[in-house]
Amino acid sequence: MKFRRKRDKNISAIDITPLVDVVFLLLIFFMLSLGSPLNISEVLLPESKSGESLAKKAISVVILPEQLLIDGQAAMQESLSTLPFDQDIVVLAYRDIPYFRVIQVLDELRQSKHERISLATKPVKN
Repeated sequence: MKFRRKRDKNISAIDITPLVDVVFLLLIFFMLSLGSPLNISEVLLPESKSGESLAKKAISVVILPEQLLIDGQAAMQESLSTLPFDQDIVVLAYRDIPYFRVIQVLDELRQSKHERISLATKPVKN
């Protein structure tokens, strides 16, 4: 006696493991390629009635409560001494940053013999 098996033709098995791997790789790639989440225009600078804009390319040093950014890249305070001497250095700090934190950065720059240092401010709107 011969038994026939019924074959269910509607069942299809798709292995989604490679798809999940690719999605996670793309997620990691896009997270790393986005860069710094902070734009320089988002820094809340103190206001000033006097001041000039820099015509030359300057190195930006952004002081945040927990970290320091040099040209948009996270850095340690000790790396300020390795900045080039022939470029202007502009220090940007939130107005809520404690005064001693700004002085620490300026002190580190002065101890490493940098002389072309300026503090960024936002012009007062009349």
